[in-house]
Amino acid sequence: MDPTQTFNQAQRAFESGDWQTALSLFEQVVKFDKKNEQIHTAMGFCAARLSRFDDGRRYLAKAVKLKPMAPEPHVQLGYLEAADYNNEKALAHYRRAVAVRPGHPGAVFGLVDVLRKQGEYDAAFAEITKALSKADEPDVQLADALALIAVKTGQQERAIELVREVLSRDLEDKRRAIMLYRFAELLNDRGEYDKAFDAVLEGSVLKGVPWDTDGYDLEFERYFKAWTKDAFEAAPRASGSSEQPVFVLGMPRSGTSLVEQIIASHKSATGVGELPAMVGIAGSLQVRLTGALSKFFTEPGKLTESMLVEGASHYIKSMHDLAGKLNAPVGAERIVDKQPHNFAHIPLIRLMFPEARIIYTHRDPRDTAVSCFFQGFDGPMGYCYDLFALGKYTAHADRVVRHARCDLGIDVLPVRYESLIEDPEGQIRSILDHIGLPFDEACLSFHQTKRLVRTASTDQVRQPIYKGSIGRWKRYKDRLGPLLEGFKAGGLDPDENC
Repeated sequence: MDPTQTFNQAQRAFESGDWQTALSLFEQVVKFDKKNEQIHTAMGFCAARLSRFDDGRRYLAKAVKLKPMAPEPHVQLGYLEAADYNNEKALAHYRRAVAVRPGHPGAVFGLVDVLRKQGEYDAAFAEITKALSKADEPDVQLADALALIAVKTGQQERAIELVREVLSRDLEDKRRAIMLYRFAELLNDRGEYDKAFDAVLEGSVLKGVPWDTDGYDLEFERYFKAWTKDAFEAAPRASGSSEQPVFVLGMPRSGTSLVEQIIASHKSATGVGELPAMVGIAGSLQVRLTGALSKFFTEPGKLTESMLVEGASHYIKSMHDLAGKLNAPVGAERIVDKQPHNFAHIPLIRLMFPEARIIYTHRDPRDTAVSCFFQGFDGPMGYCYDLFALGKYTAHADRVVRHARCDLGIDVLPVRYESLIEDPEGQIRSILDHIGLPFDEACLSFHQTKRLVRTASTDQVRQPIYKGSIGRWKRYKDRLGPLLEGFKAGGLDPDENC
């Protein structure tokens, strides 16, 4: 092996976001350069993004030992601990990085992001204010951090000024894309809708996340052919499975976080956010039974009760482990999993948990889609960056849930966002009745519940119910032609009541 050549390959993989390949190559290179703090830091960076947290801690601890006054290993340890739900440890590492190098942009951004997700906006603002006062010129990450909390702290104008300034520079595509999404939200809040939409269009192109619309069409069709009523009724059920999970699912930005926060405000319930376990279980079963990976589980005829019991046990363990990390009560009567993409696994969920409650959140699909388009999600959600693909995916998701409810007869409570806004108490009573809990006044004051919220809706669930996002799509109606074409291609009429 040529260490220099392998290092260059690792760097290219790292820069392209291929963390698995980069880590594998760095692990080879470090054998020839064991005292290189930067390689150990890069290995920790990759491991953290692959959720290999123990490996990441080991690599980064070595980096700290090799160079105690380097801030970057602590920044990456902060990211890792936050990703592994250890917020206090994350804050400690970020603060250590700032102590070593005051105003370090990555550390300050990490501090602001963790504090924001804990609802500590004043503390977050204090951190960014201190850092900006020390900066010779606005750093991209500092501008990003201020933009994250601008609306909550009344700093929209200052944030727009900083973001506009950094966008005038020569930025690499991924960083420019992030800043364009921040800029769009700030402009949208100020009422400059055309400029906001232009910023999102540019950002969506720079994101460069691929999406195979035709491939997903085929996946969905295989799903519908596999999950017929006869196949569903003939499939085994897991016996003795828990009634504790509550699955809140639907399109991203459809109200899943709001419903989770409402339920988690009940004295007998809690939430764990977006648990990836069911998606992983479905994928593992598909590989086990077919030898091939698919987006959806499509082999109900090959399931056995022991497989379902094993899957249910794994799921409950994952749910309890995450609840423990969040300091949430593991013994709560109901625990909410608000992973939106579980909508594709409703039949499997019912086979695995015959008594579990399932809630489907939905709203005007045009509002859902516009919110997704503006979000700038992390991860492989390529359908959110192309309006036609987004329209078609939204239509498919709607069809999947209708199929589960109407064709398979699965008990799924639909909760329409607009109805929840118009009649919160009535809808909350309906939700609680569906999950078998008595009414609790605390659910009406959900925004006062103190708990960690890690998803894109972290700011929204900390304020009372408001009507501002209803009909948002109308601001951009002249720009949504491709979205409406996607709806039509997928067989969805957005004006039809769900």
